[in-house]
Amino acid sequence: MQKFTTKTIVSLSVLVALQIVLTRFCSFSAWNVRIGFGFVALVIAAVVHGPVAAALVGGLGDMIGAIAFPTGSYFPGFTLTQVLMGLSFGLALYRKPLHVSDANAVDPHADGAAASALDAAASSVLNAALPLPVRATFAVLFNQLVLSLLINTLWISILYGSSFTGLLTTRVMQAAVTAPIQIAVVLTLAGILRRRDIQQVLAA
Repeated sequence: MQKFTTKTIVSLSVLVALQIVLTRFCSFSAWNVRIGFGFVALVIAAVVHGPVAAALVGGLGDMIGAIAFPTGSYFPGFTLTQVLMGLSFGLALYRKPLHVSDANAVDPHADGAAASALDAAASSVLNAALPLPVRATFAVLFNQLVLSLLINTLWISILYGSSFTGLLTTRVMQAAVTAPIQIAVVLTLAGILRRRDIQQVLAA
């Protein structure tokens, strides 16, 4: 993620709006299950701007969406989950923008350098160690199995006073259906967004 320029802020604002629309209006929701495409905005933010920006999109999108278009009581635990989802996608998918010079990539104080240690780590160590399909699969499985299946189930059990084990049993099918779809979408989006011409248009 580069400096928060005006272009970056506008881009992230659009992604927050996209996340709200896809989550609130383009998903199937029941009181204990949600299947949708809100993650698409997080993936775009992660690939183009990095983990910090993706975490912001996730957190702000969930908070604003819950206030503007409530489907039940607002619970901050779900916002935390969205922040962690954006962060995990960013750590797995982000790579230094192609137009940033090698000097800036090395010097953390130079103009255009990564704005945080998280972004720098995602741009170098993680991306160099594993190929994209492995990183994308790991990010999706972490989000689905840990954050969605376990953590969100815990939040639902606290919010509604329901049995954690009982909820977990019903929500396993959501993870089984959603994970392969997300992997395919993430790989497609990442492949498109990492093209040089696309990054030159989108990246700040």
